[in-house]
Amino acid sequence: MDTAQQATLGLLEQLSDRLPQRRLAPYRALGEAGETAQLLNEMCKMLVARHTEVTPAEKEALTRLLDTVPTGDYDYLRNRDKTLAAIEVADQPRVVTREDLRKLSADSHTLLERLADRLPPDRLEEYRTLSHVGEWSMLVDLLSASLVTRQIPVSPSERDALAALLNWFRPAAVADLAYIRDRENTLASLNVTDQP
Repeated sequence: MDTAQQATLGLLEQLSDRLPQRRLAPYRALGEAGETAQLLNEMCKMLVARHTEVTPAEKEALTRLLDTVPTGDYDYLRNRDKTLAAIEVADQPRVVTREDLRKLSADSHTLLERLADRLPPDRLEEYRTLSHVGEWSMLVDLLSASLVTRQIPVSPSERDALAALLNWFRPAAVADLAYIRDRENTLASLNVTDQP
């Protein structure tokens, strides 16, 4: 077992309380099989997608690994700087729990259904699919885009619900999702009315 492989498996164990438990066995198998680049890419993908916080020491270890492991065709390794920027650091990392994800899912679904009669049918179907498969960042960004570009009327409470969803995501983790990244402008551009 080479040094990078050992270090990647060690980091996996350090992060095991913050990664999906059902993925740990496959991740360990990748590491033990010497698939270090694939394992590192999967770990980065999960940390970014789940907005998982890491300690400064864990981020430093991750940085060293990203500097030494060959990138291959792995997006998170090839885009090292973007990956590192999207990973949040905290002295006491907050674990995103299943309950957090359930709340995000429920809140985004509830807002979508409240707005359903004001959205174009084809967009509504697409948004429901995103909600169903757990692509909440994409859902919130596209829903925000529709509300802003089409100037769909929303109530103050709907605006507040959207603001709470926008604030759930860290801007660095959604750098390619313009309406979440620029949440202040998104909220300011909404057509808020008492009679939506």
